[in-house]
Amino acid sequence: MKTLMLSTVTAFFSQRAGLFFVLMGILFGFLSGAEHHAFAVFFLTGTYGFAYLSAIWLAYTLLCVQFLTRLWKQPEYTFVYHTRLWSTSRRFFRFLMMSLGFLQPILYYGVYLTSISIQDKVSDRLWPVLPLYLIMIAFVMIAGEWRIRKPVLYVAKNSKFIFRWPFPRPRNWAYWSIEWLFRERGVTLLAGKAGAILVATGTMLYYTTDAYDLRLPAVGLLLAYSLNLGISFELYKWESQVWLWGRTMPVSNLQRFGRVLTLHAIIILPETLAVLRNGSLTFFEICQLFGLGLSVLTVLHSFFYKKEGLLEDSMQTILLCFVGLTILILYKIPLLLIGGTLLVLTYYMFPRWYKV
Repeated sequence: MKTLMLSTVTAFFSQRAGLFFVLMGILFGFLSGAEHHAFAVFFLTGTYGFAYLSAIWLAYTLLCVQFLTRLWKQPEYTFVYHTRLWSTSRRFFRFLMMSLGFLQPILYYGVYLTSISIQDKVSDRLWPVLPLYLIMIAFVMIAGEWRIRKPVLYVAKNSKFIFRWPFPRPRNWAYWSIEWLFRERGVTLLAGKAGAILVATGTMLYYTTDAYDLRLPAVGLLLAYSLNLGISFELYKWESQVWLWGRTMPVSNLQRFGRVLTLHAIIILPETLAVLRNGSLTFFEICQLFGLGLSVLTVLHSFFYKKEGLLEDSMQTILLCFVGLTILILYKIPLLLIGGTLLVLTYYMFPRWYKV
């Protein structure tokens, strides 16, 4: 069961990470909370609202079905045909779990629709969602059953590209690193950014409910930025395990430190844009928060070079760092002073921690 989920569902979210990343940017970057609420009410109460919702969800389900049937045709997935040896009840249950794994985004949005229907007292309009869920789950399960009953014992030829990108591939270290994240660590990237954007958005929504000073968004965004540590650790593994020759190149410590800053500035940009879209903070305040998050991630990423181990080995230091910074923020220490001090300290320690 675990192998089936990892090889199929995880592969789907990994290979489609770029698509989900763009969708998150649109949903949380350009749509406010009021607009999300308006869409949910339209889907529940509009004349054609449920029809539009059904079309969107069924289109996503067809995307999952198409991916599943194509993935299981590949030579390395011939092991899935052994699932025919399972009993009918066991195969039904495991394919059901696989279908729920594929349909996670829709299930999460269904929870949001349920909360909106209870809040606006339109729960009687929610009942068609359950039959639609069952239909979509059945589609994915039937697709899996059909594929294992009709095995493909040949390797499909690579089709010719109808359109080829006319521009040369960028010769840029940051581009190669981000590209590797999308290609090889898509699930980690997707989960990390989803959590960070949700925390940042929730912080700003709470900030607008009353008159608070900058300390509230500072603590909330400190948590949001810290959720990118999984992505930061993947970048450390990329440099220390995959792209080994990059550490032996004649590059100065200043340039290497600049690369770390550049990469983490790109990583935390989406949640920063979500905060900017909220419009509750001034541009200078957002710059302070961005600098704080960048300095914290840079410190912790540099600490990975010192530990040279698993992420779990650094969790105690990460927790102490978060608690200490939260106390400093609550005591109204200027954010620019905190961020600047961390960057100077990291630049001083970087040559000692970074081992070639």
